[in-house]
Amino acid sequence: MTITLSMTEYWELFAERSPNYQDSITPNYFEYCQQFPENLGRGYTRGFTLCDGVWLDIYDYALQDNLSLEMPVREHPVEFGIQLAGDFWSNTDGNSIQIASGESCLYGSGIAAKGTSNWQLGHHFGVCIHIEVDVLQAFFSHTSEEVPPELQPLIKESDWQNCFPNLKVTPAMQLITQQIINCPYQSLTKQMYLQSKVLELFVLHLEQLQPDKKTQFNDNKLKQEDIERIHQAKNILLTRCHNPPSLLELSREVGLNDFKLKIGFRHCFGTTVFGYLHQHRMEQAKQLLEQGNLTITGVARAVGYANRSHFAAAFKRKFGVNPSIYSHSQQCG
Repeated sequence: MTITLSMTEYWELFAERSPNYQDSITPNYFEYCQQFPENLGRGYTRGFTLCDGVWLDIYDYALQDNLSLEMPVREHPVEFGIQLAGDFWSNTDGNSIQIASGESCLYGSGIAAKGTSNWQLGHHFGVCIHIEVDVLQAFFSHTSEEVPPELQPLIKESDWQNCFPNLKVTPAMQLITQQIINCPYQSLTKQMYLQSKVLELFVLHLEQLQPDKKTQFNDNKLKQEDIERIHQAKNILLTRCHNPPSLLELSREVGLNDFKLKIGFRHCFGTTVFGYLHQHRMEQAKQLLEQGNLTITGVARAVGYANRSHFAAAFKRKFGVNPSIYSHSQQCG
C-alpha cells in the first residue's frame, strides 16, 4: 500500500499528532526533537538550527506503508546528506532518481520542479543538511568577486536547480556522519562542533563535483543539424509553455539524446532548457501585469504557476520587485 499526500497534508499530520505527545524539550536552545506522525510510522526527527540559513536534520523512523509526497514547484536551498538506511526515490520532469541505503545526494539551490518524492516502507535513518544560498555566497566569496567556480553548479537563483544523485559515500563521509549523530557535546560547544562537521561534510560532497576532463562536453561537437534541432526544441517549448514536455519527451521529439540537448541548449541560449522556459514565463507575466486585465493570481495561473506565492517569489527574483507592487506602479503610471 502507498499513502499519497500533498506537502500541506504531510505537515498538517505533524501538527495534528496525538495531543498526549509534546515535542521533546532539549537542553540546547537551537535543537528540537519531533515525533513522526503515528498514522505514518514510528520514530522521530531531530532538528538543529546551526546558524541563520543553515539547519541540520537527523531522522530515524520506520514507515508502515510506502509514502509518496506530491511536491509543488518551489524554491529550494542547497541540500545534501547521507542515507544510512532506507530507500528513497523521486520522479521529476520525467526523470527518476533513486537513493539507496549507503548513498548520498546533493541538490543545488534554485527552483525545484513539480514531482513526487517517495519513501519505501521500513526503516529510514540518516542526516540531511540545508544551506541557504546567501550563506554560501557570503561565506565562500567576497563582495567584489563572483561565486567560486566550485559553487556555481549549486547556485541557480531563479533557474531550475541541479541535482547530483548517487554520490559515493566515502569512509571519511561515513565517519563524519557518525560524529554528527553521536555528538558528545552540549550547548554552544555542540552547536560549534556540528557547524564544523557539516562544513566538512559539504566539502567532501563538493570534491565529487570537480569536473572530469575526460567527460567534458566539447562545444565543437555540435553540428549544424544539432543546432537546428535545439532551436526546434526551443520553439516546441514556447508553443507548449503552459504544459511543457519533460526533458526526455522533448529530446525524443527533436531526435537528440537528453545530454546533448541539455548541453547544446546552454551553448545556444546561455541557460538550461527549463531555465529558458522560466525566463519566458516571467517576461510573459510582466506583460500581463502591464496590461492590467488579470489579477495576480490570474497572471500566475496564465504562466503555469498553481501557487501564487511561488509565482511572486520567482517574479521578485527575476525583476527585483513583488508582482503586486509592479502591478500597482503600472496602474499609477
